[in-house]
Amino acid sequence: MSELDEIRRAFEEGLRRLEGLIERMKAERDRLRREFEERLSALSVKGFDIEGLEEFLKEPYVLLPKSREEWYVIVPKWVGFHAGWLEHQTRSYNIFVINRYMQWITPIPLKIRERLKFPELPPLKVYDGYLFTGVEHQEEAWRRYRRYLTRREGKDRIRIKKGYEFQLISRLIEDGILPFIPRPVDESDLRDAEPPFELRPYQKEWWREFMEKGAIGVFSPYGSGKSVFGTYAISKMRGRRLVVVPTLTLKEQWLERLRKIGALRGVDVETYRAFDKVKDKSYTLVVFDEVHHLPANTYIRLATLKAKYRIGLSGSPFREDHRESYIFALTGFPVGVDWSYFIEKGIVRKPVCKVYIVGSEGRKLKLLQDLLKIPVKTIIFSDSIRLGELISKRLGIPFVYGATRDRMEILRKAQVAVVSRVGDEGISLPDIERVIEVSFLYGSRMQESQRFGRLMHALREEPEHIIIFTEEEYQKYHKRLYSIAERGFRIDVIRG
Repeated sequence: MSELDEIRRAFEEGLRRLEGLIERMKAERDRLRREFEERLSALSVKGFDIEGLEEFLKEPYVLLPKSREEWYVIVPKWVGFHAGWLEHQTRSYNIFVINRYMQWITPIPLKIRERLKFPELPPLKVYDGYLFTGVEHQEEAWRRYRRYLTRREGKDRIRIKKGYEFQLISRLIEDGILPFIPRPVDESDLRDAEPPFELRPYQKEWWREFMEKGAIGVFSPYGSGKSVFGTYAISKMRGRRLVVVPTLTLKEQWLERLRKIGALRGVDVETYRAFDKVKDKSYTLVVFDEVHHLPANTYIRLATLKAKYRIGLSGSPFREDHRESYIFALTGFPVGVDWSYFIEKGIVRKPVCKVYIVGSEGRKLKLLQDLLKIPVKTIIFSDSIRLGELISKRLGIPFVYGATRDRMEILRKAQVAVVSRVGDEGISLPDIERVIEVSFLYGSRMQESQRFGRLMHALREEPEHIIIFTEEEYQKYHKRLYSIAERGFRIDVIRG
């Protein structure tokens, strides 16, 4: 048999297999249709319209206006469609909220963007006390942002009222405008020596963005290497540098990381509460770790620090007070926001999430003991110090909380440990295999997102995230689960 005959024979065999596959797909489609019709009939639903279903699948959501610049996106839960901020869930529907700047946090499907017809916005920029408008947009900008402005100067700029620059930037971002002027990093501010580790390709892209713009916010998933990137930036820059963190646990981890690569000299590592320690200093670079804390009233003064360049890091750029626009206003150009890329490439883990609902705190402890019979590296989160101490004493395991010293060393050595909210953010334990929550900060989506994120650093292929509610807690605080569901992660609810 000639080579040509072999190719023809293989091609014909492939066609037969394809035809068989098509027939099986048609049979499966017909079976599903019959089953669907039978179930609808059992619910006394008449006149099922298959063509209507096909139309539904082309646009499986409802768009409704919420406010001047926000919209609800209402989607049946079974569709698996996600867009924006998950505000509410029923047993059957997910209700998302989207606005103009949400596309910088999480991708908004093209069809929705086209449907909403976001208008082209003027390329306004804020710099050195001025709003730069260009000649053609000065009148519109003066009218729209008058409350923040004091006088026109020339035909292409407007002077900003003293003390109102930040508020103006925040308002512009809410309107969907990134008002920053790139300030490329001066080569003279860089050290010649390279840090003793190499960045991944996407981290190198973050670095190029930083070099071009001088101020960026990195909002990629937990476990994608934001802290590594921040460490690289700190070690590459000359002059005085500052890292700002929310907890002493993270301060300990950053000091350890920088000490390990010999990059501690000339670097301050302080918590968000330490404004008075740093307010009179000037820095070449400030890195705000877990930058979603920065917009809080008690911390926002840190945004006034004298810094030539800045980087914000967060896997959860959301806030319960809806000040998300402030996060961008205080950091700069957003990068690394499409989580699907990191999950599809296997860069971060996709934890298995289970919710157990039990009758009492006593049942919580019994279930916890049963779960721990499977011996894997486990962190137990307990907001309640009383409950944390009880679990620690009953199970003979360490409890890490505010008064604990050498927290990271304890967590690395222990097979199982209880941790208060001091471990919510930023800690990286690659060998962790399971997180169990027994006590939490009410309905805080931020906390849930952070605790879930601890497992995205894991080496294990499918680490487990387990949350134990009482029935009352579940009814009151289940909205904390929205932070997991809105990213497309499945949640199994088990009543026991």
